[in-house]
Amino acid sequence: MRVPIFLIAFILFTALLAVKRKKSTEAQENANEAFLERERMANATRKKDISALPYLSFSTDTLPVGEFADDELYSCETVLQNLTDQKIINLSMYTNTDLKLMYGPANLADLSSYDENYHLLTTTLLAYARREVELDRIDAAVTILEYAMSLALDVSQIYLLLAELYQKQNTPEKIRDITDALFVMDESFSSLVLPKLPVSHTVQ
Repeated sequence: MRVPIFLIAFILFTALLAVKRKKSTEAQENANEAFLERERMANATRKKDISALPYLSFSTDTLPVGEFADDELYSCETVLQNLTDQKIINLSMYTNTDLKLMYGPANLADLSSYDENYHLLTTTLLAYARREVELDRIDAAVTILEYAMSLALDVSQIYLLLAELYQKQNTPEKIRDITDALFVMDESFSSLVLPKLPVSHTVQ
C-alpha cells in the first residue's frame, strides 16, 4: 500500500522541526554555560584600582545658575550642584559581568553609582535647557547645551535642540561646531545624530 504523499511530508516536517528544536536547545544550553562560566570568573576577579578611570570633570561655573527665579530651574541647579563633587563616568556600554571582570565585583556598586551620576547629569542638563527654552531664555539654554556638548555627552537631543536654537538665533553656521563635536565621538552615536542635523551645515 502506498503511503500518502502528505503523510510523508508531515513526517519529514516533524523530523526536521525536532532536529531544529534540539539544536536550538543545545545552543541555548551552551550559551547559558558560557554565561555562568564568565560570571564565575567575574565574581572571582580581584579588586582593581579604579582611581585613574577617565571620570568626567564637571562644574557649574559656566552655567546660568541663579540667574532666574523658577522652581524647575532651581531643582535642576540643585541636582547639578550636588553632582559637582561626585565621580561621574559613562559605563553604559558594559554589562555588570564586564565590569566585574575588569575591576572586580568589590567595585561594582561604586561603578554603578558613578554611571548613574552620568545619566543623571545628562538628563538634568537637558531638562535644564528645555526649561530655559520654555521661559524664552534662549541664550541661557544655548549656554547649557554648549557646555553639555563640550562634555561629549551621548544624548542626541542635546545636539538636536542646540541646532534648533542656533537656527532661532539666526546663527545656523554654528551648527558646524556640532558636527565637528560629533565627528570625534563614538561613531555608533554620531551616525545616528548627524543625519538629523540641517544638511546645509553638516559638511563644508
